[in-house]
Amino acid sequence: MPVASIRAVRSSRPKVTQPPSLRPVELARYFQAKLAAEWGPHDLKRALEEQKDQIFLLDVRDRGGFQQGQIPGAKNIPLKELESRLKELPKDQEIVTYCWNVTCSLCTRAALLLAEKGFRVRELVGGIAEWQSAGFPTQK
Repeated sequence: MPVASIRAVRSSRPKVTQPPSLRPVELARYFQAKLAAEWGPHDLKRALEEQKDQIFLLDVRDRGGFQQGQIPGAKNIPLKELESRLKELPKDQEIVTYCWNVTCSLCTRAALLLAEKGFRVRELVGGIAEWQSAGFPTQK
């Protein structure tokens, strides 16, 4: 291929740009919101020990995943059914959503829906995989 043709091909490719940098104040707001919205397995375990009656665990995986094992006391409402089953959820407790693992976004989608509907909600970062990695119990 002639040099002029190579230059034409290179110049026609979209330029890869870096995402814009955020100011420290914007980053601080983001991290504050992230900390308010997420719990790790140790945070959840502590909350369940100290205020079990104020926490509602919501497993949003499909029924098959739930049957493989769940955090003790969790209720299973698969994400695809969640909007039609909102009346089953408490308004007076903090709902903690969880799914499979850190790459699964089911619990984030559920938490967003619930927050938009006026529920107090957090998500368990890393899902049941991180809960189990921490050595915490599951049940079938």
